Amino acid sequence: MAAKQMTEAQMVNLVRNALLVAGTEMGETGDHWPVIKSTVHNIMKDYEDLKIERNVFEEIKKYYESMMQELHALGDQSPPEVKREIEITLKSLTELYDASFTSAHEHNMYIDPEQLPMHIKRAIAITKTLENDNAE
Repeated sequence: MAAKQMTEAQMVNLVRNALLVAGTEMGETGDHWPVIKSTVHNIMKDYEDLKIERNVFEEIKKYYESMMQELHALGDQSPPEVKREIEITLKSLTELYDASFTSAHEHNMYIDPEQLPMHIKRAIAITKTLENDNAE
């Protein structure tokens, strides 16, 4: 299965499984297991936190959309002087909405490897060890 066709959940599980396989390749017992278990736990926790954050974000987005629809309806029924204030407020809210909820393009993003969390750096190092073992 190509990486682009995998869901995020599948990718997270693939990384978890790769770490467990790497640990097994290093031996069933050893001082590497606490590091591997901690790394797996932190990756899974990060993913759960991300899902929660996305759900909250979607609820806020619905709230903004509802509020803007109500303001539009209110503006249509208002006298001209109030309508102008509502239009100014709507313009400001629309700009805020667009800035907050427009998806970022991946090609515009840069992730500094030095800023990665330690458990992600460990996961990369552990899986590279497994890759090196298979290359021989």
